[in-house]
Amino acid sequence: MEMTSGQPDSTPPQTDSTLRRAASVLRDAPVHGWVDISAAALSRVRAVGVRTWPLDARYPDEGVVEGVGVDADTLRVSDVVVRIAVRSAVAEVAGTEPADISLYTEGHRCTGGLVTVIAAYGTDLQEAGDLVASRAAAALTDVLGLPYSADDIGVVIAEIDAPDQATASTSPS
Repeated sequence: MEMTSGQPDSTPPQTDSTLRRAASVLRDAPVHGWVDISAAALSRVRAVGVRTWPLDARYPDEGVVEGVGVDADTLRVSDVVVRIAVRSAVAEVAGTEPADISLYTEGHRCTGGLVTVIAAYGTDLQEAGDLVASRAAAALTDVLGLPYSADDIGVVIAEIDAPDQATASTSPS
């Protein structure tokens, strides 16, 4: 609905073209100091660091060099990388959505984790929890190279998404 003042439109037709020209000129005009502003903004964004914790990863090499067993390769992997891998693996479990991933560590060694999920209404929580734990353990094993089992992973169902009230009230009985 359009509001009117009850007065006839007294805007001369040339005012429209004048406003369009002014808007065009302003749009095309250089903004003084923009290069300085953008450089300062970029340097501030780059200065914000993400705190991570390096975790030990180990990949055993069962090869033999001149009759002597070769030690495993080791490296450090950011905990952020590990959490992303676990989140991706857990996100594949039907009826659940990962809400939080915590890792248990001793120094730089990961000893397990806790996965908090939101489950859909009607999901078999025991089955979903077991599947979440096994997928998270497999992801830890893949990324860190050490053997993890579902027993090393705790699963918390933080919330259950109720069915939509709108769809429940419109469905036939």
